[in-house]
Amino acid sequence: MEDIWFATVSKKYTFNVNDVMCRHKVVALYKVDGRLKDWEETSEGNYRNTYPSNFWDDISIPYWSMPENTAHPTQKSEKLLAKLILVSSNGDDVILDPFIGSGTTSVAKKLGCHHIGIEQNPLYCA
Repeated sequence: MEDIWFATVSKKYTFNVNDVMCRHKVVALYKVDGRLKDWEETSEGNYRNTYPSNFWDDISIPYWSMPENTAHPTQKSEKLLAKLILVSSNGDDVILDPFIGSGTTSVAKKLGCHHIGIEQNPLYCA
């Protein structure tokens, strides 16, 4: 379990919450005046798109058989970094990671952003 903070010193900031909506299967169908309320019916089932809560249960740490796994002791998953980059940046932005470690922040390239990483440990730079 780790805390993630979003902070700004300016009134101008980026927070694209719609880019990280969560999709949950609907168990109990909810209607108002006979119309669907906050869910959609699809061929795969009924789903509700919601804003992320303060607990993300769709993220896992990279385990030994995942291609992204490294020996870094505090490596974050690409999925976690992708969500953070999507919500806090716009396409073609530059992402700065002053503690890039295993390099997971380079997932920014897959999302259309540029990235700069700083790392003091030569082993992790390699």
